[in-house]
Amino acid sequence: MKKISDNYDVIVIGAGPAGSTAARRLAQTGLQVLIAEQRQSVGDHVQCAEFVPQMITKYAGLRSIDVAQQLNGIKTYINGEAASVVRAPGYVLHRSRWDKELADAAVAAGANLMTGVRAVHVNGSVVTLLCGGEYQEVTGKFILGCDGPCSLISKQLGNKQAETCIALQQELTLVKPLNYAEVYFDPAWYGGYAWVFSKGTTANVGLAVHTSHTGRLKELLTDFCRTLVTRQIVQAITGSATTGGLIPSGGLVPCLANRHLLVAGDAAGCTHPITGGGIMNAVVSGQLAATAVIEATAQGIEQLAKSYTAAIQAEYGRQFAIACDRLANRNQEWTGNNAEFTALIRRSWIAFPEYYTQ
Repeated sequence: MKKISDNYDVIVIGAGPAGSTAARRLAQTGLQVLIAEQRQSVGDHVQCAEFVPQMITKYAGLRSIDVAQQLNGIKTYINGEAASVVRAPGYVLHRSRWDKELADAAVAAGANLMTGVRAVHVNGSVVTLLCGGEYQEVTGKFILGCDGPCSLISKQLGNKQAETCIALQQELTLVKPLNYAEVYFDPAWYGGYAWVFSKGTTANVGLAVHTSHTGRLKELLTDFCRTLVTRQIVQAITGSATTGGLIPSGGLVPCLANRHLLVAGDAAGCTHPITGGGIMNAVVSGQLAATAVIEATAQGIEQLAKSYTAAIQAEYGRQFAIACDRLANRNQEWTGNNAEFTALIRRSWIAFPEYYTQ
């Protein structure tokens, strides 16, 4: 859709779950909202393992066509051995389809969506967009950055690039469907883990490591997939093209907002530092961002940073601080000794009681 004006109440940068959720709520109150999305089509090039906890239905609607498979919980493997089975129901999404539905809902509520545009500069209330080689300027009373781990708006708020992991994933054909999400830990995968998330006849098979090991990621994923073939989990290592990207692992960014800028989703560090899970957190932070903007519109911009920061900290501050501590200790004590490694993972992975009793 073409932009309807050059002036908006709110400019939302990014049409992922955080941006679309916020834009919908903001538009429902009658605010003029622009969503600027750099992809040509919302949902293109999804870089996500697509697993969400069942609790997401408390915050966002899921149609049956948005769900690839419902899973009963999570099985954890350490050094190739089964170590834990946790009943924690969740869903593996058709993320591309769901993202489009969220964006469509925002547009239906009155938001204006521009795709194929990239925010390249912010100066006060003016956002410069690059579209087809041409620059356009739009103004917004509030600018909400939902633009991922390398967020322009987060940098504008003075935040430095946060700690990250890097992930690579393929969709492979399963030998038979799996009823549980599977998570694997191995000393070769420094700072991260591997996963198999069933989608019925196929599964998202991926691996994440600390960014210092980026150069080995493709090789490590190939080796992991070969192991799955040997174990008769997947039929072959040939599948759809690989996808991947950066996963924030440093917790909440230091500055979440000022008088007219704020960030949500990955841009705010609303990704669990240990699990890398961020879809539901994106939705929740998008809702909290919208609430903060609506209140600031009515009561004055002076309270935006204080109220939004307090809301995000109440939601994620303590649990992310604990996760960051567990992650730092795990990475520092990473070891190739199998017995020590097993004990280390049990202290630093959410499926084990040791994680919560330190």
